[in-house]
Parts: sequence; C-alpha cells; structure tokens
Amino acid sequence: MEQDYQQLFVGGDLSGIQKFLYNISSKKAAVSLKGRSYYLQQYMENVCSKIVEAVKEAGSKDTEVIYNSGGKFYLLTDNNEAIRKAIDQRAKLVQEDLWQEHKGQLGIGISYVPFTENADGSVNTGERKDLKCGYLWKVVNADFHKQKRQKFKDVLLSSYDRFFEPLHVGGQPKVCAVTGIESPDCVQWEDMFVLPSVKQQIQKGEELRNQQHFKTFEDYAQGTKLGILRMDVDGLGKRFIDGFNSIKEYKAFSKRLKDFFEEETTRIQKDPAFREYLNIVYAGGDDLFVVGRWDKVIDFAERIHKEVEATFGKDGITISAGIAIVNPKFPIAKAAEMSGEAEDAAKLFRDGEKNALNFLGKTISWKEEFDYVKSYQQQFVSLIESYGLSKGILHKLMLYASIAEQNKVRKRDGKLEDFSYIWHISYYLTRYINRYKSNDVVCAFCRQLRDKELDYKNGRTLELIALGARWAELILKDYNK
Repeated sequence: MEQDYQQLFVGGDLSGIQKFLYNISSKKAAVSLKGRSYYLQQYMENVCSKIVEAVKEAGSKDTEVIYNSGGKFYLLTDNNEAIRKAIDQRAKLVQEDLWQEHKGQLGIGISYVPFTENADGSVNTGERKDLKCGYLWKVVNADFHKQKRQKFKDVLLSSYDRFFEPLHVGGQPKVCAVTGIESPDCVQWEDMFVLPSVKQQIQKGEELRNQQHFKTFEDYAQGTKLGILRMDVDGLGKRFIDGFNSIKEYKAFSKRLKDFFEEETTRIQKDPAFREYLNIVYAGGDDLFVVGRWDKVIDFAERIHKEVEATFGKDGITISAGIAIVNPKFPIAKAAEMSGEAEDAAKLFRDGEKNALNFLGKTISWKEEFDYVKSYQQQFVSLIESYGLSKGILHKLMLYASIAEQNKVRKRDGKLEDFSYIWHISYYLTRYINRYKSNDVVCAFCRQLRDKELDYKNGRTLELIALGARWAELILKDYNK
C-alpha cells in the first residue's frame, strides 16, 4: 500500500532535552546553559538538513520543511522505496553519531508515514481515507513514543561490546565539572575538566555573551532573589491533531508559533523594562526558559501571557507557567527542576483547565485571578509605603490563609475543621479600622476587606489576597534593603 501514496510526512523528535539542558553544575552556569540552548537548536537544524539531503540524493523532486523548532521537525517529501530506505539509513547514522557524542543523554526518533492529500485538505493513509491531516502527526508521534522505549536499539544491536563489555579505564577518573559525567575524554578548561562537547558549548555561550551582553545569573539578581521561569503552550499536541483542516493551515500556524517563540519573545526581552534584568536561556517550539531578577521574571511571564492571548487568542491557544524564586547562589539545575514542577502544577490547575501560573507555592488562573492578586499586591505596597499601614497585616492574612488551607486537609482526613480564623480576621481588621480611624485611605481599605471582599465560605478569596500579601512582602523587603 505504501507505494500507492505519493507523499511522505516525515518527523523528527529529539528526546531528553529538558534533562540535557538543565542537568549542569553552577560552574559556568549562565554560559553553559546559553551554549547548550544554541547547541540543541543547531543540532536539530543539522539533523533536518541531513534528512533533506538524503531524500534529495534518493531522487526526491519536491521536499519542503514545514516546521523545525523546539527539538522537533516535520517535512514533506516524495514517496518511494528508495527515499524511505534513504531516510532509514540516515536515521541510523544520526543515532550512531548522537550516541558517540552524548552517550544516551539525548535520544532521537525519526519516523514517516506515506499519504495522499485530497482536494479538501483531508488525507488518505494506510487503509483509511478522508482523515483530518492531523492524523499524520498522530501516527509519527506515536512512533516517536515507541522509539523512546527502544532508544538506541540499532546501536545496541550493531555494537554490543561498547555497551556491555568492561571499560578499561585506569588512573584518576576525570569528571566533567559542568555535567558531573565521568569520562576519560574530559579535557582541561581553565581550572576544571569538562567533556569536549561541553567545552564547545561553553565557548559558544561565551561568544553569545559577548555578542548579547548577558550577565551571570547572580548579576541579574541584583542583590535580591532570582526567578526561574518555565512556560509552555497548553494542549498544543491536541491542537496539531484535531485543529487543522489542511497541511497548508498547519504550515501557517506553525510559522506564527515559531516566529513568536524565536523572535517575538526576544523582542520583548529587549524592552527596557526587562533588558537589564533577565535573560532568555531557551526559546523554541512552544517552550520558554528564563532566568532573572525575581520580580521582573513575574512581570515578563505576565507580558508573555498577554502577548500569547493577543496573538493566538482567536485560535484558542493559552499558556501556562511556573516560577521558582531562589537565592542567586542556589544550584541552577535544582532551580530549573523546581520551576518545572511549578509549571506542571499550573498544567494541572482545575483538573487540567490550565491557562495558569504557579508561583510562591500557589497556582492561579491567568484569566480570572492574576490581576486580582496583583491588585492586592500593589495596594499593600502602596498602603504600607505611603499611608503608614503596618506590615503586620501581611503576616496576619498569610497566617489565617494557611489555617484555611489546612482545613482542606482536615476535611479530607475526616477531622474537625478550625474556623477560628474567620473571627480572628474580623477582629484584627476591626482593630486596624479603629487604629487608623484618622487615616481615611487605610480605614476604607480595611473595612472593604472585612465587609465585602473576604469570602469565608470557600477560602479562595482569602487565599488569593494572602498570595498578594506574600508578593508584597517580598517587594517591600527589596525596597527597604
């Protein structure tokens, strides 16, 4: 049947990107991450080029790359036995080279499916007819998952001894100071040993630093905390499978997506509001990894969310984010892991509703809650800085919100809930009203909070206001240093 279809839909998927990118020590962290990010982008460009070269040598007259970003590429080419064989052979060589270079840190899947496109944009493949074009993505991505479970199978079968025979390594073992990998191939770099590939990545990172003038992560913190941001478009895989009526539609959308993450995000970072405060370490596909001063990182995440909404809102596209806030000397690999966990929590928001941000240990909706939390953060900062409101109100609200939060666990475990926080809040806000009775602004704020804002039944409003208080507390600490 394969020979009955005129075209091949070919895909490539680089696996292990997250672990490869973030699994580094704090030595040379900024330049290492930047160099690795660049390396990954160039690597997939090269792999895609090698596949294009192979199919052209095998006789393809019409080959078009329709997407190449974020560790994935897809292309269209002619279909015949010689071309399929050429792809298979080139894929084996790519896997061999990848193993030699990275010893299993990265893996790659290359797959294809023969098809014919109908006049209405639907496709025929295998025994199935008139399918949405997204079915092609579904097939190759299913094969990617299969290949991940059998990673380097061909290398294993052809080179058994390299995997299972003892390694004859004598003398003092050398350990890469960036990745922690022990290897006799490590080379000297300044006062440490690194893998040859890591040396190249550091050198590239330093070249990029000189061109782009980015700083160390500690410099970006500017004497305060560091923010590590991970952002990812929600439900993009489902969008690719179900959301397009033709390959032409997909090509147009994928170009917009690639342009946004590879160009628009950089343009935003160069805005004076962000340029000196943060650096985009990685931007590709639908992924962002950003490091910088913690408060500016939150602002940047908000800006990216708004830009995604403006650019892709009509397409039903949303984005979720996770932010870890740490001390500037905190190990960057662990901080990246923490921000990844925060991003995962955002993706799980309201049973998978997504379109959320997780920061300071809480997940909130971009659509309904972020502006509310930010408004309270700004009110607390203004009232404390300009109108003399005691910072004690921040701690009281955070304390009572934590009691309300613990009640969820109590209820789940069948224990009595503690509702004392309700009258405690009312009591302390009344005291503040009396204490600041000559201060109309503070008095009105406390009265509004006590009588109208707090929803004591479900605790969510208190939770959001307390998050605003925590955010304000961090800002005030920075202001008063």
